[in-house]
Amino acid sequence: EQIHWFSIVNSFMIVLFLTGMLAMIMLRTLHRDLRRYNDAETKEEAAEESGWKLVHGDVFRPPKRAALLCVYVGTGIQVLGMTVVTMIFAVFGFLSPSN
Repeated sequence: EQIHWFSIVNSFMIVLFLTGMLAMIMLRTLHRDLRRYNDAETKEEAAEESGWKLVHGDVFRPPKRAALLCVYVGTGIQVLGMTVVTMIFAVFGFLSPSN
């Protein structure tokens, strides 16, 4: 029943630190992208350099290695499903550490 406050506070501080680092990276990237888009001299340049306009036709193109993509997606779904099932068993007490 003893609560390990140091471990809880330490974990919370690590989460806050990593969240802050991620926010800084995302803000820096966003500012750089906005500056690049605002510095476009003509509308034609902006249309050519805009990221989503370059790949808008590629969305409906089938991938080069469709079978490999299916393997990765299937493996990911299986791992996610087994993690969820394990967590459910742990919540209901089937995976008690005292056993």
